[in-house]
Amino acid sequence: MPKFYSDNATKHGFPYGEQEYETCNIRNYSCPFCAASDRDRLIALYIKKCLKSAIKDRVINILDIAPSPPLSRFIRNLNLEEHDILYRTADLFVEGVDDKVNITDMHVYKDDQFNFFICSHVLEHVVEDKKALRELYRILKPGGRGILMVPIVLGIKEIDEDPSVVDEADRWRRFGQFNHIRLYSKDGFIDRVKEAGFRLHQYGSEFFEENTFVKTGIAAQSVLYVVEK
Repeated sequence: MPKFYSDNATKHGFPYGEQEYETCNIRNYSCPFCAASDRDRLIALYIKKCLKSAIKDRVINILDIAPSPPLSRFIRNLNLEEHDILYRTADLFVEGVDDKVNITDMHVYKDDQFNFFICSHVLEHVVEDKKALRELYRILKPGGRGILMVPIVLGIKEIDEDPSVVDEADRWRRFGQFNHIRLYSKDGFIDRVKEAGFRLHQYGSEFFEENTFVKTGIAAQSVLYVVEK
């Protein structure tokens, strides 16, 4: 992870260190070969292990919100044999995606349009994250899966959020980054996801082959959140 983030969090008095985040390997954050972050690598592990068996449809419609370039390249190069992949990217601000979309109002997509989505480290930027979660539920087919990841600090019991905080220094201090408007607790995040209607699965190191996290530079306490409709 670029020192810009940890240095500014410390400078502005953010009370939590990198080791208190559930999924963050500060020392092996980016792959030296493809630049994939640790959470990109975790998502890729799940896709390689489970996507073909989890989605029964021959055509897998994937929506990737605010795509990470290394993970996007990985998905575009996937070969799942008997499955065809239709992959779309979406973002409200970034150029070069397929669709300019506000995650809280994705009217460009039909109900039950996708059978897989990725929404990683997006919701902490969104004022109406509950509305965004309901939209993700709406566009997911019954039986479909999605990956939802946010920064989670394990030492807090409740979500700390305040969209009215616009001063960057205050955001660094409370939420750990200048463009975040909340800090998720584990229980708070889980409750919010389930409130939207999703079934939720948590996959830690024991779900993957032995020593996989060590080999791929993923912190031992990391957890992947996979939702199902």
